[in-house]
Amino acid sequence: MTGSGQASGTDDVRTVDVLIVGGGPAGLSAAEAAASGGASVAVLERQKEIGYPVHTSGGSWVADMKAFGIPSDLYHPIKHVRFLSPNREARFEYSEPVCCVLDVRGVYQHLAGRAVRAGATLHPNSPVEGPMLEDGRVVGVVAKDHRNRVGQWRASVVVDASGFSSTIVTKMGLRQGFKRYGYGAEYDLVAPNYNPDTLYLIMGSQVAPAGYAWAFPRSKGRVRLGVGVIRPDVDEDAREYLDTFVQRLPSLAPDFAGSSPVEYHTGLFPSEGVVERFVSDGLIATGDSAGHGSTLVGEGIRFAIYSGQMAGAVAAEAVRAGDSSAQFLGRYDRQWRGRFGREMDISYIVNQRIARWSDARWDEGVEILRRLSPAQAAELLRGDYSVGLFLGVLRKNPGLLRTGSRKFFDVAMQRLGRQAPVTEAEVVSVGQQEA
Repeated sequence: MTGSGQASGTDDVRTVDVLIVGGGPAGLSAAEAAASGGASVAVLERQKEIGYPVHTSGGSWVADMKAFGIPSDLYHPIKHVRFLSPNREARFEYSEPVCCVLDVRGVYQHLAGRAVRAGATLHPNSPVEGPMLEDGRVVGVVAKDHRNRVGQWRASVVVDASGFSSTIVTKMGLRQGFKRYGYGAEYDLVAPNYNPDTLYLIMGSQVAPAGYAWAFPRSKGRVRLGVGVIRPDVDEDAREYLDTFVQRLPSLAPDFAGSSPVEYHTGLFPSEGVVERFVSDGLIATGDSAGHGSTLVGEGIRFAIYSGQMAGAVAAEAVRAGDSSAQFLGRYDRQWRGRFGREMDISYIVNQRIARWSDARWDEGVEILRRLSPAQAAELLRGDYSVGLFLGVLRKNPGLLRTGSRKFFDVAMQRLGRQAPVTEAEVVSVGQQEA
């Protein structure tokens, strides 16, 4: 271990303890954690700037931003959440906001600053071409620098935080490229007539066939309006539906009157669930590279930060122990699955179900949501699943036990450790206890 946080070696070969591929939230969080653990750390980012271009709408949760120490001026709290289907609406009011919309570039740059202060070095405009191997072990990468010169970086541990592209993971065969994914297109608008306290989630063919849309205010007078579809479930182009959004949903036309885009974003999000393996000898995958995002609503940033923190801490432990074997690095795999595995499995089950819903089914789904409390709705959207939460949903919608949804609830409860099927008598009992 060099311990200095600086790369050592010649111009063509540089050496660090932990090398991170990708300067997004997972990579930057891993860099901070690894450097704080005493490792020398370098981050290679292919773009010329950290946080640009923007590939995400930035929806997240206030409690997590506070837990991460993200300054409050980098996220916009939301008081009103509205779910729209073709013929139904569910509204939830929060006097104390629970969800928020991030200043994505600002948050990424903040995480970058923290990584640097911990001792990591960042190298923008440094695209990675592939891994370096010795006896099947990852020992570094081949990458270009900002002057387009090809060189080598050697490291005890390489962390693949390259996002959807999964630069190292795919070349190492930990998985193939994502075949099922969300594709979104979004305008960041100046919208003087949009209510900055209200967030919309919109489902059904009125926004896109088998698709969804969102309107996320990120400050007064600024809102991100986007449309997403799941590929290859449908062949539709999200960009086309984004450009005709107001015509397709005239009820929201007053909100966007006088608006104009100042930014245009596109993004891809894995929708296949968690990958089977996160590690191999000398290699850790984190964030989107490992499928560490919620497929329920395509939320990835907070999970990427948690995942990166775990990955960086274990990478530093491996350096201190002088052991970067898959067996040692596997403690990261176990830590992550222990904390998030069940919730991610359930979210993926939900994603597979709702991706095929018709407009009528979406109307039924929003009608079910209308019966929930604001706290229950937030827990569902956030993926904070529990037996108690599902029993509460069933109490307010007992008819679900007599439909095809019963199988989902039984499977979800099994993931949460409960084996016995739910009975209507139990649902009634829970309702009486709550009353």
